[in-house]
Amino acid sequence: MKKWLVVLFFLTITPLMAQSTPTPTPLLPGKWIAAKVPWDLWFKHNTIITDDSAYVHFFWDANDFKANFEVKDKESRLADAAIYLVKKAYPSSATADLVKVDIVYVLERDIYGEPKWDSMQQVLHLEFLRSKVMASKKLPDFSINKPAKVFDKFQIF
Repeated sequence: MKKWLVVLFFLTITPLMAQSTPTPTPLLPGKWIAAKVPWDLWFKHNTIITDDSAYVHFFWDANDFKANFEVKDKESRLADAAIYLVKKAYPSSATADLVKVDIVYVLERDIYGEPKWDSMQQVLHLEFLRSKVMASKKLPDFSINKPAKVFDKFQIF
């Protein structure tokens, strides 16, 4: 009887443990090509978008994808992430031209899965006019232009 109770316990607790520990996305193999990054999957459950009348604010928790940004060309990868975040998630009803983007690592969450704000590590803050940066069909190439020259405000922490 004890044997069955132990087996039942492990069958019950193992799926619960698997659900509560997210697996970070591994490093993308090969050369970084922003157009080939699975941005939709990366942004899906980790983004908060606020449409204010003066600006649209994007807040992205990139903690699960941290390994892809802790590299030598961190500046250009973070700039790519910000551009694709705005490109893919800009609300269709928004009218503001000013865009603010904050990329953070949320290191701890509460029992409901909400971020513990005091555990947040800020990675990037940037501001730009959408009409200026994304006016052409071609997105900025950060191997040619430094992000600080493309955006109005570009701060890496």
